[in-house]
Amino acid sequence: MKKLTRYILCEHIAPFLFAFFTITFLLVIDYVPKIIDHVIDKDLSIWVALELVGLNLAWMLALSVPMSVLVAVLMAFGRLTSDFEITAMKASGINMLRIIVPLLVAGMVITVGMIQFNDRILPDLNKQARHLWSDIAAMRPTLMFRSGVFVSDIPGYLVLIDKVDHATSRVEGVRITDTRDRTKPQIIVAEHGLMEMIKGGTTMQFTLYNGELLSLDTEDPSNYRRLDFGEQVITISDVGSELVRTDTEYRTDREMGIDQMQETVDRAVTAMGPFREKIKESLAHRMNAILSDSLAYTFDDTLSAVAAHKRVAQHATVLYRSVDNARKQIDAQRKMINKYTIEIYKKYSIPAASLAFVLIGAPLGVITRKGGMGVAIAVSILLFVMYWASLIGGEDLADRGIISPFWAMWGANILLGGLGSYLLHKVVTEKPLLSWFRHQG
Repeated sequence: MKKLTRYILCEHIAPFLFAFFTITFLLVIDYVPKIIDHVIDKDLSIWVALELVGLNLAWMLALSVPMSVLVAVLMAFGRLTSDFEITAMKASGINMLRIIVPLLVAGMVITVGMIQFNDRILPDLNKQARHLWSDIAAMRPTLMFRSGVFVSDIPGYLVLIDKVDHATSRVEGVRITDTRDRTKPQIIVAEHGLMEMIKGGTTMQFTLYNGELLSLDTEDPSNYRRLDFGEQVITISDVGSELVRTDTEYRTDREMGIDQMQETVDRAVTAMGPFREKIKESLAHRMNAILSDSLAYTFDDTLSAVAAHKRVAQHATVLYRSVDNARKQIDAQRKMINKYTIEIYKKYSIPAASLAFVLIGAPLGVITRKGGMGVAIAVSILLFVMYWASLIGGEDLADRGIISPFWAMWGANILLGGLGSYLLHKVVTEKPLLSWFRHQG
C-alpha cells in the first residue's frame, strides 16, 4: 500500500508543478503592464521592478496553489482512468476511496501550510508592496513628461506640453495649471522654454518665453487678471526623481494577521457596548421626561395642550436623534466586525479549497477521462471562476449584512465539497449520474 500511495502522489507532482508555474506565470504577465508605465515614465531600475513583482507574487501564490491542486487532480485521474489503471486497481480489490485518501492527506498539508503563509507571510509582503507602490508614485522625474500627454501626478499642478526634447530640455507649447489654491487657480501658457531639474533633482524649473499668465478667482469672478510676459521662471518643488523608501505602522485588513484582525474585531465588539447603554439611558430619561410633562399637563391648568404637545415633541425629537446617532455608531462597528471577520475566514477558506478541489477533481477526472489536458484545464478554469465569483459575491452580501461572513467565505467550499462527495459516491458505486432522469423517462 505504501507503494500505491507513493505512486498516486508522484502522479500528481508533475501536473501540479506544471499548473502552478503556468498559472503563476499568467498572473505575473497580467500584472506586468501595470509596472511597465512606471519603468518607462519614472526610469525605475529593473531591480525595483523585479522587487515589486516579487512582493506581489505573495497574493498570486495564494490563488495559484489551490487552483494547481484542482488541475493536478483532474489531469492525474484523467490519465489513470484513460490508461485503465483505475480499473486495474479496482480489479485488485482497491477501493476508490483508498486511492483518494493520500490526496486528501496531501491536501490537508497544503491547506495548513497555506494558512500559515496567509497569516504570517502574506500580510507583511502586502504591506511592503503597498509602501513600494506609494513610494514609486511619489517619484516625479523629468522623463515622465511626454509630448501631448497630460501630467497630473504632481500635487497642485496639471501640465501639458506639446513637444518635449529630452536631449536639449527644450519644450514647446507649454500649459501649466496651478491649483494649489483652489479658490484662485492660475494658468500659464507659453510658446516655448527650457525645463531642468535643480536643487539636487528635487525641484523642477521652467524658463518660459512669450506667454501669458491668467489668474482666476472662483469666489469673485470679476477679479480676473491677465498678464503677458516675455520671460517667466516657474518652479515646482518636491519633485525628486529618486526613490525614497518609507514605512508606517498602519496596516489595512489585507496586511494583518489573524490575531491582529481578531483584536480589531474584539475592540469593535467592546465599542458597541457603550452605545447600547446610551440608547437604554436615552429611552429611560426621555420617557420619564415625557411622563412628567404629561402629568404636569394633567394637574396644571395653566399649561395648554399645545404647549404640552410641543414639549413632548421636543423630547421625542431629542430622543430620536440620540438613538439614531448611537445606532449609526453601532452599525459602523458592526460593518467593521463583518469586514475583518470576512478576512479572517478568507485566510482559512481559500487554503481549504484544496480539499474541496480534491473531492470534486478526482471523480471529475474519472468522468472526463478521455478529455486530456485541455478538458482538465477548461474544467479547472470553470470551477475556479465559479468559486472566485461566489467568494466575491458572498463578500459583497456579507458587507451588506444579508448573509453571515461564515457562509460568505465557506459557502463555496461546502458546495464544491458536497458536490464532489456526491460525484465520488457515484464513481465508487459505479452508478450512472443521470440514473434518476432515466428512471423518470
